[in-house]
Amino acid sequence: MTSLAREYGEGLYELARDEGLGLLIFEQMDDISALLKQQPQFIRLLCSRAIERDQRLKIIDDTFGNHMHPYVTNFMKLLVEREHFDAFLQCAQWIHQRFNDDNGVVEAYVTSAVALNEDELAALRVKLAHISGRQVKLITTIDPSVIGGVRVEMDGRRYDNTIQDRLGRLKRSLTQAL
Repeated sequence: MTSLAREYGEGLYELARDEGLGLLIFEQMDDISALLKQQPQFIRLLCSRAIERDQRLKIIDDTFGNHMHPYVTNFMKLLVEREHFDAFLQCAQWIHQRFNDDNGVVEAYVTSAVALNEDELAALRVKLAHISGRQVKLITTIDPSVIGGVRVEMDGRRYDNTIQDRLGRLKRSLTQAL
């Protein structure tokens, strides 16, 4: 993450937090980030110097003006005015991290071969909350290649209890024994 993204993201985050709008701004920045990831050409459009700055600002107003808080649209305009809109996703990521840190939330990326039911998710959330000491937000992915079990990535650590991992450990153990 660039220092520019941290600086700009922190500025918006502190303003939103001080105004009691932390959750709203967090959610809206995440929503816009998801849209921009789906439509990366929109970022290129707002970064393009082939289009007059006033036109790019108007695009932001027309697209987001009636749907987002003025702090968010003004933030986007500021990035366009300073020719830094390419840093938007990193700014949003910074705000996302800061919001989670301030609210005692950790994100756990869970990969399993099949979808976990609500009871399994609840039990996993409790176990991970015990490990981390924080509230856990689960982000689930299904990957049939894990065969069975669950792999969790949380706080830079990986907890792997998949059949795939267990077979790998068994293979290494047998190889070392020979």
